[in-house]
Formats: sequence, structure tokens, C-alpha cells
Amino acid sequence: MKKVFALLLAGVMTLGLMACGNTTDEPENKTMPENMTSMAAPIDALARCMLEQNLDYAPQDPEFFWIALFYFAGAYGLDHELVAEEEGTYQLQIPTPVMQEHAAALFADYNDLYDLPSIMKGNISYDPDWDAYSVSRGDIGLSEMRLTSFAETEDDYAVTAELWEIGPEEELISAYDVTLVDNAYVDSIENPLYFYSVKDIVPLALGEADETAETVETAIFNGLADSHTAELTLPDGTVQAFQFDPDSDVAKIMGSLKEGDGVTIGYNETENGGLMIVSIE
Repeated sequence: MKKVFALLLAGVMTLGLMACGNTTDEPENKTMPENMTSMAAPIDALARCMLEQNLDYAPQDPEFFWIALFYFAGAYGLDHELVAEEEGTYQLQIPTPVMQEHAAALFADYNDLYDLPSIMKGNISYDPDWDAYSVSRGDIGLSEMRLTSFAETEDDYAVTAELWEIGPEEELISAYDVTLVDNAYVDSIENPLYFYSVKDIVPLALGEADETAETVETAIFNGLADSHTAELTLPDGTVQAFQFDPDSDVAKIMGSLKEGDGVTIGYNETENGGLMIVSIE
């Protein structure tokens, strides 16, 4: 079962930048720049916001803007040297310029902070005397965001990001295609944490992050362990558990198989040593 550690919103919820790159139009695979690794934090916040609140990336929607900012500032605000936690309150005090820095990392088209919508009451409040926001502290739980691939085009950067549950048994929760551009405000920020801005983030069906099978095998279907795991017997007699995306065409075929049926599968090894089926015949 996918385990997602949600940031709980209090109350009822109804839920132009210039970039530098190389001179080619086609994506060019390179080593990810070292200063891009910090973007795992804003990408993680957006992914959790979209996943837990069932929302699409909508930077021009004031409610989405502030919900995403709540996820980001609440979970990662203390990474910034100017953010402090009120003792015993679980409230972070975030100066307006720092909140603007967070927004610029989340939204490539960022221009200014929207007015706080009523939906954020109880989670974020603004103190004009201090010119700062009080934000409820968040918790990402036993999980982490991993940036697993990187490519550069003339106008932007393409990154694949995966949200993993960590612990005794790792599990892939969700995956995303993320488009980044250079942060237009970085030169005006002292000691910047985020050198890029998110231009777009699109969820992937699990297994879609790498659809090219590295290994192809014939196997015998033994049955389903759960909605995304099948037990198969390989030609050497080994019984092996394979994962697959429960919303994919692979899952539909798996659901139609009977014990003893023969199949041909294409699969890849995941980062945690598991096996992910990406094709089946």
C-alpha cells in the first residue's frame, strides 16, 4: 500500500523568465549540476501538494499557490538561516522576503505573493508589524524525493523526480516529469538556496519514468501478491516477485492471467533492488 505522510490543512478545503542552456534543441543528457540538488525540496513540496490534495500544477491559482507554499515553507522553512521556530508552538516565523524566495523556487512565472486566501486560515497568517508569516510546521515523514535523471535543452532543464517511502522496505510512491528554468531572482538573493524555478511538473504513471526494458524474460505466472506485485517463475526455476503500475496496461494483462500461464516480460531493476515490469506479452 502506498503510504503518504500528509500535511494536514486546518479547516475545510475545496480543493517571464529567461533561461540559459546549451545551443541544441534536443535534450542533451549531462551530469546534473551540483546546485540543482537542492531543488528536491520544492519539487517534493509540489508533489505532496498535488498528490495529497488531488490538484494539478496551477501557479496562477491563488489557492494552489498558497497551499503549495504552505507545504514547502512548513516542511523546509528551517533550512533557511532567517527562519525561526517559536518555542513550543510548532509555528515558523518566515520573513516576507524569505517567503518570496520560496515562491520563486516553486513557480517560474512568480511575480509577487498573492493575498492570503481564506482557505489558509489556521495554517498561515501574516503579521504586518514584523512583515513576516507564521506558518504551521510540517513533517515529510519517512520518505524522500530523489532526482533520478537530468537533461538540458536550449530553454530549460528536464528532470525526473521520484517520491520514495523509506525505511525497512522502500516503495516508490509517485514519479514526475519536472521542467526547470534558471531562477530569475537568484542574483538578488544573499546566500540563495534554490538556483532554479519549477516551470511545470507532471505526474507519471509508475513505471513510466523508464519505459525501456533492460531485461526480457519468459516466465510462468504464479499469481498476484497484491494489486501491484506478481509472483513469476523464471526459466531457471527461480520464483521472483515483480512490481508493476496498478493503473497501467501491464496491470490489466496481469489481472486476466491464470496460474500457470506463460508470459514474456520486460523489466528494469529499481534503485532499491526491486524489479519493475514495464512491458508484458
